[in-house]
Amino acid sequence: MFGAWQAGAWRTLASSFHPDLVAGASVGSLNGYAIAAGWSPQDLCDWWLSPRIGFERLPETARAVVNARPLEREYALVLVDPLRMRPRTVVGSQVTPRHLVASCAVPGAFPPQKIDGAWYVDGGLLNPLPVWAAVELGATRIVALNALPDIPSALLRPFAKAFRAVFGHDPPLPSNVELITLLPSRPLGGLRDAVYWNRANAERWLAQGAADAASVKITFHA
Repeated sequence: MFGAWQAGAWRTLASSFHPDLVAGASVGSLNGYAIAAGWSPQDLCDWWLSPRIGFERLPETARAVVNARPLEREYALVLVDPLRMRPRTVVGSQVTPRHLVASCAVPGAFPPQKIDGAWYVDGGLLNPLPVWAAVELGATRIVALNALPDIPSALLRPFAKAFRAVFGHDPPLPSNVELITLLPSRPLGGLRDAVYWNRANAERWLAQGAADAASVKITFHA
């Protein structure tokens, strides 16, 4: 549900930042698809205010996003193969609603998805911010929106850190790549907030995302 923060940040960024490529993992794959398909920032924010958003409606949500409008920009999402603990990037027209569901399939909250004979889970499992995927596709100037800089559970946080220390995928950034990362200025909420839709939370996160993006100046070297 923290994807509402990303949508709020995009509402601010969209007027001055026009990406050639949008890449996302987990809920970022849904927001990213909508942005790459040309949804207006207001349309995306309004979508997050709808009670139709939620894990229990994830397949329907994914189909609605894909069917709403065709892609207008280069787009990619990330999945994770849990058997090999490796990420997989799926690009553009190859992306189906099933891929979006798989990229959002948080272990323990939604079942793994089988695609082309292989099982996949949440694209953010090994790294919530797939900067490396954008780099592989040629990006050299990147604005990254990290809605989940930390696990929203004190109990699970040390296990998540240990897991990513062993299995995490975080290749070093090439010297020719410029990266600006936006983070929430304050914690978005707890584990229940992250899983269950709540209009008051969505409104608060949209506003916070817009304010957080406004506080960061997006500039790159010439």
